[in-house]
Formats: sequence, C-alpha cells, structure tokens
Amino acid sequence: MTEEKKLEESSTESEELAFDAVDLMLDGNLQGQINYSLVKAIANALNEKAQILIEAEKGYQPVEDETFAEAAMPEIEAMANAVLDGCVDYSKVRFWEACETAEVAWEETKDEEGNVVQRVPYGDSLEKPRPGNRLLANLKQILTWLENVHAAHEKNGMGWVSPYGCPEDGQQSYENRNQSIEKFKSMIAGIQSNFDF
Repeated sequence: MTEEKKLEESSTESEELAFDAVDLMLDGNLQGQINYSLVKAIANALNEKAQILIEAEKGYQPVEDETFAEAAMPEIEAMANAVLDGCVDYSKVRFWEACETAEVAWEETKDEEGNVVQRVPYGDSLEKPRPGNRLLANLKQILTWLENVHAAHEKNGMGWVSPYGCPEDGQQSYENRNQSIEKFKSMIAGIQSNFDF
C-alpha cells in the first residue's frame, strides 16, 4: 500500500471518529448540543468512578466467603448517594443521551469512475441500543451493587452495618437503603421512558 493511500485512509478514519451521531442529529439545536455536551461530561465522570469498582470486582478474591458487595459496601453506598443526592438531577436525562441509540453512517456520492467525491455523515438509528457513554449502564450497575449490599444485610442481620452490632442502627440503614433502591429504580425507569428530543 502506498504512503499516499495510507494517509488517505487514516484521514478518512479520523474524519469518521470525529463525529458523534447525536451531535449530528442535534445540528442546528444549540441548546440541545450544549445540554448533550454536559451529559457526556457527567457520564464520563461517573464512568471513571464506576470503572474503579468494576475493575475491583473483576479482581476480587473473597475472604471467608465475603462477597464483593459486602467488602465494598462503603464505596457502593457512597457512589449511590452521590448519584441520588448530588448536584445532578438524572431524572431529566433522556434515553438517547444516556446510551448509544444511533451510529454515524456515511452517504457517499461517486463520480462516473466510481470514485467517492463526497461523503456526508448522518445519524443511523440502532435497533438495539449500545452502552455508548455508559451513563445508563453505570446507573444499572450501581443499582445491582446496591441490591447486593441489601441482600447481604438481610443475610447477615440488622446489626451487620452497625459498628456496635446494634440492630436499631442497622434497621435504619436498611430502611434508608431500601428507599435508595426504589429511587434508583424510578430514576432508571424515567430515563428509559424519556424519549423527548
């Protein structure tokens, strides 16, 4: 392959990578583009923190049958509380902002010899959404971890989370976590049903 051909292909590949299907679909909608940029930044920040726990879970070796949820309970609950009580209202995030519902496709115009003379990108809807920026995927993962902590709490008794083994303290934590789980489920369901553009 000639050096010129390699450069041409490299240029085409980087051109394709520079586009986001949602940005293309929001063309001309400045408010939507700004909002989507903010959602992507939030998704990136959440993913950065979630990946730490995801990697920790992959490498976790149980000690005395302690599950990952039991061992990482403080980190899991901190992440869940940051999502529920933080400065971001995730209930306003739209489904297409939280995962990948379209990909970039290219409409090509060719000359008489069959050479591509123009390529125009457009957003092509996917039949099955992909994780994309992982916002929805990470929220679902946090919910799963939180439910696993809750199940461990039930198994180990109400005094499990209390530094003093006090069932009353544990009962309060249990009830608070149960409310958090319900809020998470409602938030995720809200995102999954929010198709506004």
